[in-house]
This record gives sequence, structure tokens and C-alpha cells, in this order.
Amino acid sequence: MKKKTRKISTTLTLTFSLIIIGSFIVMFVLNSLIVPHYYFSKMEHKIASVMTDIQQNVKSEQQLAELEENNQVTIITQPLEGTSLDDFNEALNLALNRKKVALNRFWITQETLDQLQKTSHSVQRNFDQGKQKSSFLVEMRVINDTFYLVGVSTVNFSETASLINSFNFVSLSITLLLIIVLIYLSIRKITDPLVNLKKVAEEITTLTFVTTDDIPANEIGELALSINKMSYALATYQKNLLAKNEQLKQFTADLTHELKTPIALIKAYGSGIEDDLDDGTYLTVILQQTQRLNDIVDQMLDYAKLEQQQPIHKVPLQLSDIWHQTVTELRPTMENEDLLLLEADTDLPLSLIDADPILLKRVFDNVLTNSIKYTTDKEIQVSWRETEDSIEFTISNQTSLPSDFDVSKLWEAFYVHEKSRNKNLSGTGLGLSIVQSIMNEHGFTVEARLVHKTLIFVLHFYKVGEQA
Repeated sequence: MKKKTRKISTTLTLTFSLIIIGSFIVMFVLNSLIVPHYYFSKMEHKIASVMTDIQQNVKSEQQLAELEENNQVTIITQPLEGTSLDDFNEALNLALNRKKVALNRFWITQETLDQLQKTSHSVQRNFDQGKQKSSFLVEMRVINDTFYLVGVSTVNFSETASLINSFNFVSLSITLLLIIVLIYLSIRKITDPLVNLKKVAEEITTLTFVTTDDIPANEIGELALSINKMSYALATYQKNLLAKNEQLKQFTADLTHELKTPIALIKAYGSGIEDDLDDGTYLTVILQQTQRLNDIVDQMLDYAKLEQQQPIHKVPLQLSDIWHQTVTELRPTMENEDLLLLEADTDLPLSLIDADPILLKRVFDNVLTNSIKYTTDKEIQVSWRETEDSIEFTISNQTSLPSDFDVSKLWEAFYVHEKSRNKNLSGTGLGLSIVQSIMNEHGFTVEARLVHKTLIFVLHFYKVGEQA
């Protein structure tokens, strides 16, 4: 059973809303239960602190007035001697009225006075004022037969908190609704790019390598850039893979064609010998086609090894020495064909290049053999040029290729671009592919150009640290 999913925006909105609602509930509980007790405790501490200050240093009338003003409390003093309880309380109420403290419930009992006179401790009392919805909290102490009272009016905070909570409930409900809407809009602004990235990812899974332009300036934007890079990389990889597959199909078809011709000839001439039709040349043709098969197989093995990218063994070498060795080996062939090799002399010895001498010998063999096979005017031109970062080798010959020919096809395996001019040097179409593979393995480059019926190959041998 598929698990039901929920949008991130919905989840985050619900989460934040519950957090805010929970915070409001905690605030209501604090206002209703804890804040009244906290408020009353602060008032008790306030009058106790003032009384302690009075006890430590009995104040004058002026000092008591300053203390009263600074702490916002009421301070009353009354002598105890020579007064009845009624006169004492009446005097206290009169003093409170003078300080604009009107109380309808305030009376100091005889028991309280006796307690104060017997001990040196203070006594606190809270006088509830009934319908006034307030109380008068006092701390009393007798110092040197003088009654001291420090009092402060307190509100009925429970009822006040209830009233505040009622008002807060309405105002905070409206605020909460507004906050939830704002949270939802803010989260949508954050999650919309994620939704877009989800669509892009779904497209990529179907091998449609799209990208996104919605790139915010945050971590989601960095994720979008990474997905774009991934999409580009996968698209490139797929393109290369499809190209490789097509090349493999073409390679297989070309190889089949290349092998089919000599095999068919061997079979035909073998049957001719079996039927006594041999005129003395059949065995020679069979041996020639067998050698051709052997050449194709050897070329195939070389090409396969290069494609496997096996490690190459580089040593410092002089390119001109390898080239002259190649020319020396192929000179008999060029003389048989009356070919003229025109090579421009270099003024200075070329710099050494780090490369595999056996593989570079194969490069020069193949490019020179290619020119020998297909030149149309019996001339091959060669030149060298050394730059700050590379050595360029150029070989060219006249060709019968049309001016609109796509020279990139020259690098395809088994592609024979034109009929060989030399009957003894028929091509397999792997020579230039091997050249390109060897150059790429070394980090060198090779390019082909067709200019006014002249086919030009330029090989760039980069010096150490200057590979392209």
C-alpha cells in the first residue's frame, strides 16, 4: 500500500501553527495561575524590604517620606502607649486616609498587637477590600514601643488576569490567523522552488534532461545549480553513450563488411582449386586475402588496446628522429610509386617531448601511409613548427575529396574516404582512428583540414606541463 504523502508547505504550516498555539496556551496558563502568585510574592518582598530598611536604621519623618516615595508604598507610625485598641485603629485609619488610602476593611486585632510586642519579628497581613476588587497588604513591626506599618495596595490579579486573557484570546486569535497566513505564504515561497525541482527531477528520470531557471539565493538555489549540473552531465553522457552505441553499430557493420570480402574470396578461390579451375594464381589470391585478414585482426587488436586506455610509458624523445626512422622504412614504397616527399628543414633541433616512442612511431607510420595511399599528384609535403608550448607537425597531400566533404568522418573506424591509389596498400580504415586514439592518450591533439583539394593533417605535440 502506497504511503500517503503530505506537502512540505502543509506540514510546516501545521507545525509552526501548533507551536504558536502551544505558546499562547502556555501564556494563558501563566497569566491565570502563576503570574498572580508571582505578583503577590513581589509585593510581599517589597514591603518586607522596606521594613528591614526601617528596622536597621530607624528613620526620621523626612527619611520615611523619601523611602515611601522611592518604593511606592504607604508607611504609618503610631505610638502604642496610652491608647485603647479602638483609638489605635481609628488613628491608623485616619493616617491612611490622609495618605489617600481609603479602606473599608482594615482592623488590627489585639492578638496581633500582643504578638508584635512579644517578638521582634514582623507580621504580614492581607486585608481583602471586598467589592473594591483589591487588597491592602501590610507588614507590621513594633520598634521602640512604636508601631510601624508598611503597606501596599494590590489588585485582585486573578480576576484581572482572567480579563486580560479574555481580551488576549480575541486579539491573539486574530493575530494567530494572520501569522498562519503569513507563515503559509512564506513557506510557499520557500517550497515552490522545491516543487519545481521535483518536477525537474521527474523529467530527468524519464531521460528528459531539463534544467530550472528558478534559482533562489539560498541552499535551495545551490541544490538547483547542482541539479542543473547533473542534468547537463547526464545529457552529455547520454549523448556520448548514444554516439558510442552508433559507432559500435557502425563499427560492427564495417568490420563485418571488411571481413566478409576476403573470406568470400578465399572461399571462392578455394572452391575453384577444389574444382580444378586454378590457373596458377588462385593460391596467391588466397594467401593475399589471408594476409589481409591478418592485417585487419592486428589493427583491431591495436585499436582495442588503445580504446581500453592501458597505461603508456613516456620517455623524453626527439620527434624528428622517430619521423626519419618512419620515412626510411617507407622510402622503398614511395620510390616504387614515384612519390616525392617534400620536407622543410628545421633551423634548430626540436625540443624533447615526453611520449611513448612505440606509439608515436605508429602515429607517423599511419599518417605517412595514409598520404602514400591517397595522394593524387605524387607529392607529400611535411613541415615542422615549434612554439612556446608545443611542436606542430603538418603533413599534406592532394586529394580527390570534394570541397564539401566532412573531414570529421576521417576519424571513424573502418571509414575509407576514397579508393587507394596504390594496389599494394589497400586500407582497413583503422589507421587514422588509431592515430587519434594515441594522440588523445598522450594529451596531444590532431586536426584535419581540407583546403582547395589539399588534405592537411596537423599534429600538436605539447611540451611537459602544457597538455591541452
